[in-house]
Amino acid sequence: MDLRSYAERLLETHKVEYVDEGVLLVMAPAGFEHRSIIESIVDAIKGAFYTSQTTTNWATHSENFQWDLPDQSGRFYIPDLVVTRRDAHTAQEEREGIALVVEVTSPKSPDTTLNDRETKPRQYAKAGIPLYLLVDQESATWTLHALADGWARYQIAADGRYGEKIFLPEPFGFPVPTEDWPEYPSR
Repeated sequence: MDLRSYAERLLETHKVEYVDEGVLLVMAPAGFEHRSIIESIVDAIKGAFYTSQTTTNWATHSENFQWDLPDQSGRFYIPDLVVTRRDAHTAQEEREGIALVVEVTSPKSPDTTLNDRETKPRQYAKAGIPLYLLVDQESATWTLHALADGWARYQIAADGRYGEKIFLPEPFGFPVPTEDWPEYPSR
């Protein structure tokens, strides 16, 4: 059995990512702080539509979207949050409609934290995903990365600390509050 097939079988009962040749990351379920941050971002995106801050009713997929790397390697990630347009009729259209990917670091897992900070942004940028939001629980900070026209790598569009609003540029055009984000307890 190859690693891709094994990883797909594990997905039935575990959160797993096939991140590099010969490397599977099997992860514990997200903790309270991690889940709370993702829920807060989803609430802000949904709330922006319902309060007419945006005319797009974005689809949000929290930890249930398998994103295959476009290099035909069979590797894949399960992003913490994928925000895409609702008008997709196929998996390919849905993938092409991704406007934002969010990853929240998991301080208990140095491997996933390294991937969230370094490996994943490179791959998401190569695939042309316009925005990547990294929420770093260890430092209680966030960094919004954006693609510049003609570039296949991200540039920092904005960064800040918990408590400072994240203004999502077009195609969003609204802020995401962070003041209710719980800080990860230092051990």
